[in-house]
Amino acid sequence: MREIEYTPILTNGFKDITESDLQKEFVKPFDNGHEHRNKLLINFGHFLDQFKKLGIQAEVWIDGSFATYAPDPSDVDVVFYFETEQIDLLEEEKKQLFNKLFTSRDFMRNLYKVEVHYGEKDNEMDYQQWIKTFGTYYDNITPKGIFRMMYN
Repeated sequence: MREIEYTPILTNGFKDITESDLQKEFVKPFDNGHEHRNKLLINFGHFLDQFKKLGIQAEVWIDGSFATYAPDPSDVDVVFYFETEQIDLLEEEKKQLFNKLFTSRDFMRNLYKVEVHYGEKDNEMDYQQWIKTFGTYYDNITPKGIFRMMYN
């Protein structure tokens, strides 16, 4: 059964934001569900803190019900884009952290309430597939916007 399709906060294209914009974009506009969304955002912040320990560049897209006017989204859907060689060059301890964060999806969903995916920044087909997945409604035609953060 498909979830209710709520109106997206951003209707088309990309909107570049920073971590300091997250509260303004995803919590403050909501009278009902403000506390629930704030808890999701706090958990997402804990996930981002773990990600930053890797010290690698990423383009992060935020989507799913969290990026809509849904009153009670269950999680924050994100896709991280990396350059493949950055992952290959990580020292062993950081590779283990990377694997924990990005390949243990069920664990991350339960721990941080984050539905995490990742893609290769240098793979155009992968990039276009995520634009279609995150940039359209369930019908894969009607456009919706994508919030994007950059980590250098």
